[in-house]
Amino acid sequence: MEEEREKVIIFPKWKDNLEEQAKKAMQENQFDEAYQYFSQLTENGVSSHEVMTGKLICMMELNMQKEAEDLCEELIANKDQYFAYYVHIYSTLLFQSSKYKEVMYLIEDALEQEDIPDHINEQLRHMYQLSTELQQQEDKQSYIEIEKQLEEAITEKNDRKQWYMIKRLIQLETKNDKKLFREMLQDPEIHPVVKTAILEYYEKLNPSTSLHIEKFDLLDMIDFKELDSVLPTSFFTGVTKYLEDLQQQDPTKYQMIQFILERFAYVYTPFLPQKENYELLAESLQYYVNRSFHFVEDNDDRKTSLMKEHYLKMLDVSETLYGTILDV
Repeated sequence: MEEEREKVIIFPKWKDNLEEQAKKAMQENQFDEAYQYFSQLTENGVSSHEVMTGKLICMMELNMQKEAEDLCEELIANKDQYFAYYVHIYSTLLFQSSKYKEVMYLIEDALEQEDIPDHINEQLRHMYQLSTELQQQEDKQSYIEIEKQLEEAITEKNDRKQWYMIKRLIQLETKNDKKLFREMLQDPEIHPVVKTAILEYYEKLNPSTSLHIEKFDLLDMIDFKELDSVLPTSFFTGVTKYLEDLQQQDPTKYQMIQFILERFAYVYTPFLPQKENYELLAESLQYYVNRSFHFVEDNDDRKTSLMKEHYLKMLDVSETLYGTILDV
């Protein structure tokens, strides 16, 4: 780095000449040539606002999208006096690439963190509004296409595709309370994991009316105004409370149990064990992991089969069903 600085100090005319050649090349739309000049400057420690801006413009003109994005992020991270200008360049670059969500995140973050000059502030807000409108249009079109693919997946009885389509709908800003989704929740032929994804969708939508759901021949009505969460934190903390000693003694086994418990909850929600059975479920989880790795004696097998047979069967089912969708 010291050598780079010395080159600039020793050859100031060389620096001025390169800058002049770069500007001339840009004026003549010779962006490839201009980029080479700017690169020589930056490689030798010249990082003035004019040079960095010129280099970015050349990158954009040469369709060097990834390189331009990386450089913008680097310049923005410096948070110097030109922060607002680099945010404007970066947001323009993202907008031109139809990355509307990224534009929105960038501008939101910038306006919260820094004081932006009025004229740039106005431009950023205008770009934010345009990005919002265009993203909504894209989401609506995507929603229609994904819903069509979901209907095809139902006809094909393709559980994995159904789950994937619901997950894609969750990612969109556009969300509608569709009759199809409510029918899927009550259809015994729809996979339990797919139904949980639908509940996650409705959790984002927050419908005003209750939902009816069927799983494992059990029926329930869900009111999202009263629901803590589709996957309630109280359930996980309630069960793992009985595993605190194991967490200290064998962290690896504890982590395995956590993964199994998360899959169990994803398959069975909202039909999860009651609070008074959390301790028994925790014991069953420990036994299930021990049995899976052949750490259980024959006499323990006979003893525990009477106490925990129900939950052990449920754990077998949840692991199998979750694996059919997500290959775990």
